[in-house]
Amino acid sequence: MYKYGCALMLMLLLSVNLLAQDSAWLESFNRERIHTTKTAMVVLGGWSVANIATGLAGMGQAGGEAKYFHQMNVIWNAVNLGIAAAGYFGNRKLNPASYNMQGSIREQNKIEKIYLVNGALDLAYIMGGLYAREYGKNQTGKEQDRWKGYGSSILLQGGFLLLYDIVNISIHHRHGKALNKKFDGMQLSFAPGRISAGLTF
Repeated sequence: MYKYGCALMLMLLLSVNLLAQDSAWLESFNRERIHTTKTAMVVLGGWSVANIATGLAGMGQAGGEAKYFHQMNVIWNAVNLGIAAAGYFGNRKLNPASYNMQGSIREQNKIEKIYLVNGALDLAYIMGGLYAREYGKNQTGKEQDRWKGYGSSILLQGGFLLLYDIVNISIHHRHGKALNKKFDGMQLSFAPGRISAGLTF
């Protein structure tokens, strides 16, 4: 009876120790995910600001199709800048220590799905830009300039966002693999009168 009591106590102590290690590891894991997301929002914000600045300058100097190209760049990236700011400040409020394993998995899956859905939308933007340019070829005068200029802008923005989302989903997916490997090194073995545990790093 004494042996079983000691074995049970050993298992409880081991569980507490592993739980403490898991909490520290999860906090680090979630901190990295949040940092990656904030960095992505800074990149998107930087792209947006650059496009707004060059777009405003271009609108004042260019004419015809180029004018509408710059105009759509400004409109598109004003929305992007709002999304980037909301995403950045929203992630700044997150506490990486507040997620357990289930919450960490849920957040990891959510961020990957967001970029996956965005990637599909990017392809739709590119197709829309191609359509707008083709439609513009059948128009005349100002309408032709507008459709072709807007189409070129949407092609550019959709292409950038597709590359942006591919890079980000790749980073997050590679990071998320660590969740599946976390407990690969833990081994528990049982034998008559003996319980042993090992954790490899």
